[in-house]
Amino acid sequence: MTTKAAEPNLLLQMWRLPHVPGLSLSVFMLGFGLSLALPYLSLFGVNAVHMSPVQLGIFLTLNAVSSVAISTLLARWSDRLPNRKPLVMFTLAAGLLGYVLLSFLRSYPLLLLTGMLLMGSAAAAFPQVFSFARAHLNNAPGDLPERAVTVLRSIFSLAWVVGPGLGAVLLAKLGFQGIFLSTAACFVLAALPLLRIPGQAPRPSVAAQQALAEATQAPHIPVLWPALAFVLYGMSMSMGMSMFPLLMTHDLHGTEGQVGFLVGLCALLEIPAMLVLVFHKSLPTTERLIKGAFLLFVVHFALIYLAQGMGLLIVAQVLRAAVLAIAAGLGMLYFQELMPGRFAAATTMFSNTGSIGSMLAGIVSGLCAQWFGYRAVFLLCAALTFAGWVVMQTLVKRSRAVSTEQGVSSRKGA
Repeated sequence: MTTKAAEPNLLLQMWRLPHVPGLSLSVFMLGFGLSLALPYLSLFGVNAVHMSPVQLGIFLTLNAVSSVAISTLLARWSDRLPNRKPLVMFTLAAGLLGYVLLSFLRSYPLLLLTGMLLMGSAAAAFPQVFSFARAHLNNAPGDLPERAVTVLRSIFSLAWVVGPGLGAVLLAKLGFQGIFLSTAACFVLAALPLLRIPGQAPRPSVAAQQALAEATQAPHIPVLWPALAFVLYGMSMSMGMSMFPLLMTHDLHGTEGQVGFLVGLCALLEIPAMLVLVFHKSLPTTERLIKGAFLLFVVHFALIYLAQGMGLLIVAQVLRAAVLAIAAGLGMLYFQELMPGRFAAATTMFSNTGSIGSMLAGIVSGLCAQWFGYRAVFLLCAALTFAGWVVMQTLVKRSRAVSTEQGVSSRKGA
């Protein structure tokens, strides 16, 4: 009874934090807009622009390269500037203009340019909005900031429940132009709630500042190895997301509606899984949960590789929902733990691992699909995810031990 009563009370406490309703609406609209367009971006390249698999890979890779470069540059400014809001608005404006141009451009060179300049800037909207939110929530008591960020991440996933299915309807009725113009409108709606939120975040409390100082002095494992593991995870995620619609419609002779149903099912199941992470008190450590999620992802890709119909694909989406709830929901917090106090840098590094993974995935998945077929891509995804688990299991553990020894030695020396 106590636990059940505490859960609504905890949600109420989060909802009463300053600007949480506006941040929630902004996060939802950003996720909803992306969920309309991203599942069908590869279909747009192949069916509307008539890209070859290699051309599609180049397009996706250049988008990812520019997003990493732009996101990293903006993150450096964001943690130093007293007002983060102009950078957030810039990324949302870039998304608006980028998707408007995608709605009517069909020239491959112009699409490459649009992807590099505008879509790359729009990709920074996710880390900028979440670092903006985390900075505003930082003065909340206890672990409410971390839990509130996880709830915001679940709201982002909630948008993916209906977005892909509605995207399939828009594609059937209005074509790719309808999808991209709707996404552009969502970027506008994501920006509107932020206009009412001050750009200068409130100063954290004395207790929060003291906790930050203690965390900064504690030995931490190098961020390099977790980042490498998440790059491998992001690479397999990107390859799977871009090639799944093509596998479904070309090899399995399914429909765009079935693609939307499966993607939406995954997002729907992801929400209760994320809420379990918010409310459950006796879960394993974040690092252990992420390792387990990587292993589940290996099984997910193996099931898709073996699938001949909807049965195994539905089971695969159930596993994918658990993986995304952990890796996407807790991954951001994991990097913020590794980089205390540097919200924009940590959130951007987490986001950039996915972008770098996409950068590498574009060419690799295109070549693999062209040489061996779409199904073989998912076998490669399983191998890459397992490699990410190996990095987390061995190198991260070894780095943690070395870091702890160095911390003990430095304290003895002091």
